[in-house]
Amino acid sequence: MLDQDRERSVLVVDDENRVRQLVAHWLQTGGFFVKEAATAEEALHAVQEAPVAVALCDIRMPGHDGLWLAEHLRRQHPETAIIMATAVQDVEPAVTSLRQGVLDYLMKPFGRERLREAVQRGVDWHRAAIDSRRWRETLASESRLRFTRLADAIAVLRVNSPDALDALLSMLTLRDRDAYAHAYRVVGLAVSVGRLLHLDEADITNIERAALFHDVGKFAMPDAVLRKPAPLTVEELELVRTHPQLGYELTREVPYLAEAAELIWTSCERIDGLGYPRGLRGPAIPLGSRIIAVADAYDTMTRPRVFRDAISSYEASLELARCAGGQFAPEIVEVFRRVVSVN
Repeated sequence: MLDQDRERSVLVVDDENRVRQLVAHWLQTGGFFVKEAATAEEALHAVQEAPVAVALCDIRMPGHDGLWLAEHLRRQHPETAIIMATAVQDVEPAVTSLRQGVLDYLMKPFGRERLREAVQRGVDWHRAAIDSRRWRETLASESRLRFTRLADAIAVLRVNSPDALDALLSMLTLRDRDAYAHAYRVVGLAVSVGRLLHLDEADITNIERAALFHDVGKFAMPDAVLRKPAPLTVEELELVRTHPQLGYELTREVPYLAEAAELIWTSCERIDGLGYPRGLRGPAIPLGSRIIAVADAYDTMTRPRVFRDAISSYEASLELARCAGGQFAPEIVEVFRRVVSVN
């Protein structure tokens, strides 16, 4: 089967021969490429041999039913669009299946135009899923390449002093001087909070180094993501959320940054456990990371971005207070607001 044919391929699954053959005929005369299966097991085997764009599954069949088949297709062939066909008495399970990843359902008896409309929608969904996967693969491949280059560059440098740290950051941000300035602003804010909390100098130094490199993993992100002048897609956001892990891997092998690496790794976690990359909650997040998270958010909000304007220091302070206890540690927000003198 040619690629263009596979994009319009449909598997019709129904144990009633007459119904299955009529549906197949309607679809074939509508320009779709049709396979047939009389049981869920037969259908699953057929898709494993040759994936299809759309699977049209009857709910009630002898042996395993259509819901069983839909569950297996979702897991094994996530780019196949699933449409359920149902009789009146099966409306409730059909509607439930919609919430579990089924694209549409057809109420028997359905007409030819309703059938073709649903299947065409499935074909469009399938194409979008393929495009999404290819985009994810492209982004991931470029990110891996950039990460390798960063790791190789860092490995040959002798980083053993504040000046060497600055030289490393200058090299990494050569094409993005805003990132360089942002890093130092976050350092200043985070260190000020640490001093108000009376942390010892070792902890302050650790926070300073981590704040300076809290975004280092982002330098492994493709330009199409980092410089996108619009909100990120789900796939792009998933990739960006790997940056703390990448930052940790880039810095943990540098002795001068090894202790700071843990703070870099956890700087995007949230108090309520909804952060990333590990979903840590409350006190499981190191104090230094809780401080850096607030300082980073404040500086980000008060600086313009390509798709939004900056907000005032006062507005940013109110936003931090609003998110205290959810995204941010309340005790850190309270001290931070004293640092920026906004009450």
